[in-house]
Amino acid sequence: MSFQTTIRPAESMDIADIRRVARAAWHAVYDDILGKEVVNEHLREGYAPPVLEQMIELEEVGLFVSTADDDVVAYMSCGMTDATGFGDLDLYVHPDYWGEGIGTELLHRGEQHLHELSVRKIRDEVLAENEIGNGFYRQHFEKVGKRTTQVGGQEHPVNVYERRL
Repeated sequence: MSFQTTIRPAESMDIADIRRVARAAWHAVYDDILGKEVVNEHLREGYAPPVLEQMIELEEVGLFVSTADDDVVAYMSCGMTDATGFGDLDLYVHPDYWGEGIGTELLHRGEQHLHELSVRKIRDEVLAENEIGNGFYRQHFEKVGKRTTQVGGQEHPVNVYERRL
């Protein structure tokens, strides 16, 4: 890395940058898999400013950004998904910064937050066609299964990964 990275809790002033990173990462990964319109619809709904603002305000949801030389280049949200000790995280890095170790740094920060919430195991799912996401998860998680999910009205195979805290 030829730049200095910092991970910190997201603030309201980061919403536009989180949305910028989301747009770049989602379109780079999912346009060929889901189609541009499905990606755009997901970005409109899942990354609407009020949704992100609520995530920032909820203590049980960790929303963190990674900055490189003060520019937001990645973000992660994480939280407990059920009372049996499972949690999940969503992590996206701007494509210009893939392969720089930023995702791994965010994963470790997310693990800290999840541990504070008494999460014992992270369970995440990645579309099987998402080569970037599966590459990351294969490095850090154990693949424990497969299933299918509906996205944009179509069935897609999903890989299920777990990581014990």
